[in-house]
Amino acid sequence: MCEAMLSEYTHFHFANNGDLLAALVKTKLAQNATNSTIVPRLKEEIDVLVAEEFPECRDWTTFKIQPFTLRAVTRMAGRIFVGPEINRREDWVETNINFVVHVFMTVAKLQFMPQFLRPIGQYLVPDVRRTAADLEKAGNLLKPIIDQRMRDKENFPGYEAPADMISWLLETLSDKDRADIAVHAQLQLMLAMASGHGTNNIIVDCIFDLADDPDLQDELREEVEAAYATGAPGSDWTKEKLLMLKKMDSLMKEVQRFRGNLIGFHRKVLKPISLSDGTYLPPGTKLLVPQAGISRDGAFYQYPDHFDPMRFYKLRQQQQQSSRDSSGSGDEDSARHHQFTAIVDTNVNFGGGKHACPGRFFACTEIKLLLAYFLRNYEVRLKPGEGRPKPFTMMMSKVPNPDGEVQFRRRECAEY
Repeated sequence: MCEAMLSEYTHFHFANNGDLLAALVKTKLAQNATNSTIVPRLKEEIDVLVAEEFPECRDWTTFKIQPFTLRAVTRMAGRIFVGPEINRREDWVETNINFVVHVFMTVAKLQFMPQFLRPIGQYLVPDVRRTAADLEKAGNLLKPIIDQRMRDKENFPGYEAPADMISWLLETLSDKDRADIAVHAQLQLMLAMASGHGTNNIIVDCIFDLADDPDLQDELREEVEAAYATGAPGSDWTKEKLLMLKKMDSLMKEVQRFRGNLIGFHRKVLKPISLSDGTYLPPGTKLLVPQAGISRDGAFYQYPDHFDPMRFYKLRQQQQQSSRDSSGSGDEDSARHHQFTAIVDTNVNFGGGKHACPGRFFACTEIKLLLAYFLRNYEVRLKPGEGRPKPFTMMMSKVPNPDGEVQFRRRECAEY
């Protein structure tokens, strides 16, 4: 990863804390991703941002959705990563979003230079300096919060730290790194890179597909309303309600399978490997995994080149029916490998094995909350006379068109 991201120039590396950060995301964040305290905090961020930045849409209103949802995802993640002190600050939001762009622009430009010229060529690439400036800005914003929390822990017996990534890092970093603001800044921006744009791309593609299919929109809206109505009267979203959104989950998984964000990804062999056909891969071998090819493989999916938003919902129902026929009970566990967050060999969008994306449960919660909000409060359609916005491709990435516009209209029964 460090080699592919040219960490020497982009500052994209975890130093000695990569395993620690992954463990925190896998444990603390995953355990809290759908709990009773995090879901309301994420929903609050949506409510606040919509009130501040989304148009009223009393009639059909054309709107560029990608920048808005990216800011929403950044602020939602920030609420859990750094807390309410700075997650809504414009300088924090922009630093998180821009760091990702600056890193990838640095890589794209330096890759065209011979390796021996990069130590000099880096000074011709402004994005190299911008990544360093992003880290400095992040550190300046984090320092007062970290200093205050360290003082509170020292001065107040029984001090209970907020449930966010700042606190989790302070609990687990070494004494040396705990006091190093640069370490905190680097780890927080690594999280921003991992959690922001990829999650947002799925949200935007889902919205484009909902705009393109009014019947699908109605079907998911019916599911959302039914799930929201459960529980105590007047209660807001909970983890139990979100788990009921099986059709939405299917749309998300099919968007990830069919639309995809990455055409492929690199890996480097660290230990000798012999493949099943006898091919020997010595250490240092670089591999390219055909991510899009696996997702469109006819051996794994029926009609793989057809977009079917209910594909995985139907597979879950079939799996449960099969379990019911064989055992007398429809076991939900038997159908879980068709869920959005499932790790299976036929879908490597979240990776696999011990390196599978640990933040996928948190991302799932963010996506469902945002899509549910739009479905409950708005109708959405493509601009009259225009088709679905075409994706934007650069290198091995394929993302929804950042300039793509759709039209929204607030529903009469919407919650203001």
